[in-house]
Amino acid sequence: MADALKMRGVSKRFPGVVALDNVDLTVAEGEIHAIVGENGAGKSTLMRILSGAARMDRGEILINDVAVEIGSSQQAINLGIGTVYQNLNLITDLTVAENIYMNRFPGRGGLIDRRKIADGASQALAEMNSDIAPSARVGDLSVADQQMVAIARVLAYDIKILILDEPTSSLSKAESEDLFRNMRRLKSLGVSIIFISHHMDEIFSVTDAVTVLRDGRLVGRWRTDELDEHALVHHMVGREVTEMFPKEVAAIGDVVLAADHISVDDLVHDVSFCVRKGEVLGIGGLVGAGRTELVKSVFGACPRRSGDISLEGQPIDIRSPKQAVEAGIAFVPEDRRREGLITEFSIEDNISLGSIWDLTRHFAVDFKAGAKLSEGMIQAMNVKTPSRKQLVKNLSGGNQQKVVLGKWFCRQPKVLIFDEPTRGIDVGAKAEIYRKISDLAKSGVAVIIVSSELPELMGISDRIIVLNKGRMTGEFMRSAFSADQIMLAATGKAGTESPLPRGQQQ
Repeated sequence: MADALKMRGVSKRFPGVVALDNVDLTVAEGEIHAIVGENGAGKSTLMRILSGAARMDRGEILINDVAVEIGSSQQAINLGIGTVYQNLNLITDLTVAENIYMNRFPGRGGLIDRRKIADGASQALAEMNSDIAPSARVGDLSVADQQMVAIARVLAYDIKILILDEPTSSLSKAESEDLFRNMRRLKSLGVSIIFISHHMDEIFSVTDAVTVLRDGRLVGRWRTDELDEHALVHHMVGREVTEMFPKEVAAIGDVVLAADHISVDDLVHDVSFCVRKGEVLGIGGLVGAGRTELVKSVFGACPRRSGDISLEGQPIDIRSPKQAVEAGIAFVPEDRRREGLITEFSIEDNISLGSIWDLTRHFAVDFKAGAKLSEGMIQAMNVKTPSRKQLVKNLSGGNQQKVVLGKWFCRQPKVLIFDEPTRGIDVGAKAEIYRKISDLAKSGVAVIIVSSELPELMGISDRIIVLNKGRMTGEFMRSAFSADQIMLAATGKAGTESPLPRGQQQ
């Protein structure tokens, strides 16, 4: 099998950081090739160089054994290299066809040739075995269909090397399987696919080969069937991850937060739950079950249609995140880059923002105290950075999440809510975050976790409640956790362990 791509001796340095150090990558024609490594390993930088979004300091790139220069995304596309990022960059108010032909509309008589773009879009979608209508408005499509449009837009350029960056991060299991079928279809047509994912099961399910990076250096390249999950994780982190879920025993005390009969629009219907001091409460369910809306309503970020909330036994009317924070409730959102951080600000600024009023003296911010606070959190959270002044946008996903956690840890909250705490984070950083969650519970904080990953939910929770279509369909104590029964509850079938009355929950 001929090699479609070779990257040799690629090096890239940013101020204070060596992002890539003499890295090689070889991808065969018609191969699905995973690139894996912890956050900060250099995966994104390597792909940015290949896609024309960044220039390497040293090295060479060969396409079909011909040396090429890639100085822009357009040059990459001209060479048959296309990228679909996690952020799809679609214009939701335009049609599917208009998005596919954005910036290159064919004309006729000074007007856009609508028939031609419709026919071209239909052909590109057919390559994905998709029946999405070219005339459909992108904003009306599901996330999975929007992703198909983003891939079709790239394929319309006659792409031979396709880069997929965390393509399943917002997809259900069924939607992910549809994507994998399309990837195998493209592979059969000779397209080489570079696949970036933190999910071990996906890597072993769909890829032919895997390249591992660590700390900006190449660890090795293997056929996927030469490895098992344990060996791959060891190559990624350079150490044994023997305790993936470091759950420690914490003394569970009185109820800290209770939510009664919560309803949110048509998304959450009459859900009641509580969480106790030192307890980790997991909230499970499939995509669209209403989990995020439920916890956002508790935090005041999503208006409740009905329901009551009490904190430490006292009724509290939380209608905004500011009120929640003042009451001692913190929230780590699923989309950390858009909702949890200001990525153009430094680590110091982001951490200080969570305690800005505590750092204000006589209407002026005490920057020296802010610097001391951020330095302490950087050390406590083990954030990998050359300086507290580093812009958050330049950190890896795992380190960004640690900054979000550090911002809230400073406030010593009574309740800390996590929505998908490890989404897009590598296996090594996941273990660190699980340890921090366990430490929080041991310190007496009441913790709520929303997660789509059942092993994660079962690994770190003391109790799990399950939602289906906005209704609570099951509740399970740790001693009775069963993946099968939790999944049955998630699909709308009652769990075998009946929900306890809220006042009797342990």
